[in-house]
Formats: sequence, C-alpha cells, structure tokens
Amino acid sequence: MLKLLYYSLNIITINMKNNNTFKLILIIIFGFLLRIWFLDKPEGFWYDEYLSWQISSQPDLWLFFQNMVRNCHTPLYYLYLKLWMFLFNDTDTILRYSSVIPSTLSIAVMYFVGRTMKNNKLGYLCAITTTISSFLIYFSQELRPYSLLFLFTSLSLLYTIKVLKNINKKDLILFFIFNVLIVLTHTLGFIYVFILLIFSLYYILDKLDDNSRKKVLYNISIYVLLPLFAILIVIAPFLYNILTYNSLSQFWTDFNFTKVILTFTDYFSPIQANVLNTPDSIFYYIYQNGKINYIFIIFAIIPSILGFIGIINTIKTKNKIAHCLLIIISVFYIYLILISYTGRMVLITKYSAEIYPSLILLMCYGLYRLKNKKIRVIIISSYLILNLFYIFTANDSAQRRTRPEGHRCVVELLRNSRLKQNDFVLLTYYDKDKFERYLTKNDNYNFYSINKFNFNYFLYNDPDYKRVINSGSLIYRDRFKEFPNKNILSYSINNFQNKMKRGDRIGIIYLNNVSFLSNENIQEILNNKNLYNKTPFIFLVFSTIKNSLMASFKDNYRIDSITHAGDWTLVVYLKTKD
Repeated sequence: MLKLLYYSLNIITINMKNNNTFKLILIIIFGFLLRIWFLDKPEGFWYDEYLSWQISSQPDLWLFFQNMVRNCHTPLYYLYLKLWMFLFNDTDTILRYSSVIPSTLSIAVMYFVGRTMKNNKLGYLCAITTTISSFLIYFSQELRPYSLLFLFTSLSLLYTIKVLKNINKKDLILFFIFNVLIVLTHTLGFIYVFILLIFSLYYILDKLDDNSRKKVLYNISIYVLLPLFAILIVIAPFLYNILTYNSLSQFWTDFNFTKVILTFTDYFSPIQANVLNTPDSIFYYIYQNGKINYIFIIFAIIPSILGFIGIINTIKTKNKIAHCLLIIISVFYIYLILISYTGRMVLITKYSAEIYPSLILLMCYGLYRLKNKKIRVIIISSYLILNLFYIFTANDSAQRRTRPEGHRCVVELLRNSRLKQNDFVLLTYYDKDKFERYLTKNDNYNFYSINKFNFNYFLYNDPDYKRVINSGSLIYRDRFKEFPNKNILSYSINNFQNKMKRGDRIGIIYLNNVSFLSNENIQEILNNKNLYNKTPFIFLVFSTIKNSLMASFKDNYRIDSITHAGDWTLVVYLKTKD
C-alpha cells in the first residue's frame, strides 16, 4: 500500500515519457484498494441502500417495474443492480462491489479527461485526485447510484470535450449515449443534460460560419437531439412520478447556505460533512464546545481553498472549453439551490454529483497552469498530502465511516434483548419489511409499525397523506400542543396493553435522529414561530409519537432495558400489574 502511495504522489512531478500505462494501472490499483478498505459495514444497509436492494431483488418482473416507476429515481441503476445480483450474489459485501467497480473505472476515465483537455500530466493529476476523493470513496461503499452516475458523467465530460474541440459523428454518438445514461441513472440528470446541451451547442455554433453551422446543427439533431427526445418519451412515466413525488423523506431538513459551502468541502476535502444533515451555520464546525476546531480548518477548509485556487486560476485562463464547463456546472448548481430553497429537495452533496467530474478537471487544470513552479508543487502536494493523511489516520475517514442507521442494528438489538418469541415489537419510522433481509424464521415477534408512510392515521386520524406532507407544519401546529397524544394512547392501550399479562414484555424501536425532542423541547418550539418554521416536520412527528408512547406505559409497566446500536434505541417495557 505504501509503495503504491509513493508512486501515486510522485506521478505529477516526475518525467513521464515511458511506462504511462503501468503508472495508470498503479493509480487504479491504489484507488481500488482504498475503495475496498473497510468495505464490509457491520451495521448492514441503511434505508436508501435497503430500498435499492428491495427494488432490484424483486423476482416478479412486473412488480419490479412497478417499484421502479414508484421510486423517485430513474430506473437504470436498479436494472444494473438486478443484473449484478443475477451474475454474483446478494450478500452485503458483494453488493457493495457493484459501486466499487464503476468508482474504480472512473479513475481511468478521468485520466483520459485530463489528457484530452491538455496532456498526460493533467490526466494523471485528474486520475490521482479522483483516486483519493473521499466523496467517491464513501459512495463506492454505498448501494446507491452515485458511483455509477460519476462514471457516466465523467464519460460524458470526456466526449463533451472531444465534441467541443472537434465535432465528428463518432464522438457525437458517444456523447449522446453517455448523456442518455446520465438521464436514466439520476433524477436530476435530465436537468444537467439539458443545460449541458444548451451551452455546448452555443459554444460550438459561436465559432462556426453560417454554412458550417447548418451542417453541425443537422448532425447534432440527428445524432443527439432527436434520439434524446425519443428516450425522454420512453422514460416519461418515471419523470412524471419524480415531479409529483411526495414523501416525508424530503422534509427532514431545511435549506441553509451552509450546505452550499459544505458541498464543496465534501468535494475537495477528506471530511464529508454534508452527507446527510447539516447545521444552520458553518461555525458549528469551526468553533465547537468553546474551542476552535483546528481539525476541520486544516482538513476541510484548507483543501477546499486550495481547490478553489485551481478553479479561480482556470477562470483566469483563456481556455474557452473550461469556461463553457464552468458555466454549465454553475447554472446546474444554481438550479439546485433554487429548488432546495423552495423545499422540493434537500441540498446535500450527492444530489449535485453530475458536476463533480467537471470540478475535478477545472481544479486540476487551474493548478497545473499555475505559472510559478514552486507554488504549483507546494499547492498540489499540500492538497494530496492533507487528503491522504486524513484518509489513512482519521477514525471518521470516508472508508471507516459507519452506517449508524443500518437495519442490521435493529435485528441485533432484538436478538440481544430479553424479548421472547411472540412478544410485541413496535417499530417506529420504518415498517417490518425494511428489516426482513436480516430477520430469520427464529425472529418470530409480533411486529407493529408506526412509520413515515402511515403516521398520519395513528397520530391524528388524518387519511390525506399528501396534504399532510405538503402542509403538515401548518395543519399540525396546534395539535402538537396536545400531550400525550390521545390517538397514540388509544392505539397503545387497544393493541398492546389490553392484550398483555403480568410479566409480558413489549419492545419499542426508535430512530434517534428523528425522535430526539422531548415534550418540553416541542412546547418551546411551538411557542417560537421562527424556531417552529426551522424545525423539520419529521422531527416533531416522531418525537411526539415517542413521547406519547413513553407516557402510555407510565402506569403498570417498568422499563426492563434500554439498549442502543448505531442511531437506534430499543426500549423494553415489562408489565408489572394486571
């Protein structure tokens, strides 16, 4: 491993006239090793990964198709995963390799991106930057489409550069294919490709005379625009579902500009701060517990500044292709900010993954073009060393990060408790089917569930889920004041307490990161309009459910045990009186 690291760090400074293929292979092997290091996650799949497996493992093809259509992403990734399971098997680790492989292949593609843009040296710099990207390492170990998306987007970038340099039919066809693959892989791929086509076409036509423009427009129409339009018609059901998709999952955090900053620290630094949720202020990371957080400053802020030095230097160059790419990714990211601000999506880094290959290229190109050789070597070396040092030494580096919401945690909690077969188990936030991968025939509990897709029935007898999702904060504000919630009390009494005898136990599973507010916290939030508007609806809902359930077992029960695993808590109640 250290030998591979030595070669990788020296690739950008040594004279590279021979053995170019061998050097690239070394970089790829190093990248592969980083991606399989700590690949096995003992917590199992968390919800998004579980959903990927659940959809792709459906044996009935019609149900498989229906599940894909209902999902909020376009279908290619699930087809890819289904093929992977057919060729190999569906153990957790083997399935994670389905993300490792495209992530590793992307290293080679980014080499060719850099070489096509400038030369071999830029190609190697792009390749090693891709290799040590903590964002890519993290998602190479996730059962989600982002590694595959990065591969397709980097291939699209490669042929975008080729087409912008010298348009021909072969490159146009490949340009079309890889952009279609982007559209078929990610919800936001259609928007990215649309913006890419507009500005690429403008760049191409702007440098041609009238006669050449007609010929180019004809070729682009025949080989790109018309086929792409046909593809969009085919996937129209998926796009319609995506545009009309409503789920409580989309409202677990509000928009703030800290997410914009942390998007780029995620991309350029080894600290992944915007993977799931983000505090309201960047100062939360910089200044913690009355002390300056030097770790975040050194390993997140400084690498990001170095990355932006590269991008700024690219802007200062006269490379029109680089400027075109910069406009494309800027327009796309501004679009993401706007739709996040309106509450249609959450601005976390992975949702902007389409821009990442271009960001790597623009950063590397700018650093490569720094005129002062000493400054260039210092900046590039510092960037690589800071990233690599954190990757190899930090307990929360990308490959070491756990999956605290992993569903195997819940099953292990149940098995290690004193619950017996046929005892009651109440799952909150997820239904039983989200744990069945890890349950066996011996886990024969009486499962019940109050989850994010049915809570409206249990909390306030509200049958209109879509209305609650769209206007829940407004509708439920006065209702949250009721404590304990009468409907939850009634549910607990009728379904559990009236059926239990003295000595019986019931286990209740809570997901801590959505049910952490006490009733006192909730009442304080309700009395502050600004605070209420900032508090995600999902936190209020499941904290209310948790607090009301705990109140319902106050009499005639005692807490037998409270155990934790990852972000999960199991509270077991023992009935002491009839």
